Amino acid sequence: MKKSLFAIGCAALISASTAFAEGGMFEGYLPENWTADVVAAVKFTRMNFYNWHQESGTSSSTWLVTYDADLKAHWSVADWRNKLNLALGQTWTDGLGKRKSADKIFYETMADFNALEKFKPYVGARFESQFMKGYEYSEDEEGNEIKTTISKFMDPGYVTQMAGIGYFPNDMFSTRLGFANRMTISNKYLYADDPDTKKVEKFKDEPGLESITEFKYSFSDLVSFKSRLWAFVNFKGFDEIDGKWENLLAVTLSPLFELQVGYDIAYDKDLDEDSQHKNTILIGVTWRWF
Repeated sequence: MKKSLFAIGCAALISASTAFAEGGMFEGYLPENWTADVVAAVKFTRMNFYNWHQESGTSSSTWLVTYDADLKAHWSVADWRNKLNLALGQTWTDGLGKRKSADKIFYETMADFNALEKFKPYVGARFESQFMKGYEYSEDEEGNEIKTTISKFMDPGYVTQMAGIGYFPNDMFSTRLGFANRMTISNKYLYADDPDTKKVEKFKDEPGLESITEFKYSFSDLVSFKSRLWAFVNFKGFDEIDGKWENLLAVTLSPLFELQVGYDIAYDKDLDEDSQHKNTILIGVTWRWF
């Protein structure tokens, strides 16, 4: 039984490796007018210490599952693009327990109309939220941990409708500017509430201007880089600006393994007066679909 399972596992790895080298597991099923960049990945790290005197160490383990899809259909009249980015991860540290390290739901659909060769009007919509509950950790007077829930799925949830003009000179670079209506949904944790009013709001509607610039470049078949800069200003004033800059460098180490180096910076006045920063270095199994 064990030999059979081992043989099946080896065959699956060889099949996936071959498909990866050819461009993706499902590359042949893609219609001619579609292009796609779809990657699923699983990353895991573990360090365990027991009676280890050579140097101090803390046992820990981290797992992360990601799914990143970018699909685009082309017709003579318009292009239709769909982006889906999912991430869920958790870290366990001896003495601290489990902590969430990644939790993201991002979906964007957009149609740009081929009125001109490079400048195109567009319309679209976006949804953002998370899978699991988020917590804030503190201690009581006796040093016991206090875990307070501060977020969960659809609390907050963000739904944005947008329309404007974009500049699309090639497949690597695009930038667009237009009107956006950003809706915040929060039933319990006050992300949509206006502190200046007596009533607790569970829904916030913010019309404003939105700018998105994207860049993607492949240095070779093994190394690629992509960047996305997003900014939103509601019509209340420029001190109400939100923004996020995401960067990811991916290096293929073998047909099934990839090194990723990422750096993100974000600012949201409703969440914090200071900017937020995140940097990651990850190695794990990567399964390319397209």
